[in-house]
Amino acid sequence: MYPLRINLITEEKKNRLIRTAQFKFIQNILQVLLLSVSLVAIILLVSENLLQKYFTNIAENSVNVSSRYTSQSNEISTINKLTKRVTDVQAQYHEITPIIMAMASSTPEGINLNSLNISYAKKTISFSGMADTRQIFLNFQEMLENNPLLSNVESPVSDLTKKENIAFNISAKLK
Repeated sequence: MYPLRINLITEEKKNRLIRTAQFKFIQNILQVLLLSVSLVAIILLVSENLLQKYFTNIAENSVNVSSRYTSQSNEISTINKLTKRVTDVQAQYHEITPIIMAMASSTPEGINLNSLNISYAKKTISFSGMADTRQIFLNFQEMLENNPLLSNVESPVSDLTKKENIAFNISAKLK
């Protein structure tokens, strides 16, 4: 059996009670919603604070690291610049000793060299001097033509007009 319920309240009071119950229900939902939003806001504020501290620590560490290694970085930069300058100087260096030794060894008795000009930019060598006789000069010119460091040995024909005390100018290409 079902219990009997008798409702002796007027219709107006019934409607008011229903509205009050609905209002309380909506009020409870809004309270739960407000509490949830507040809890999320608190969590976000705490996480923001933690992230701010973490960012500050990272910034301090990067400043410490960069200031700690600034002197080493400057020293490395200086060494790199010095190395580049040394490399540039070495690129412009040409070994002149083998050419001079070859010239000295191929210069016969009776030849006096007065000047020697080597141009690595143009890859040429020119020199002037005096030869005691025409035959000594021709022998010297032939030795230069057979020299493995030189090519296109040229001498003006006017150098051969005299028999003795011949002033000459010879030019050649470097190999």
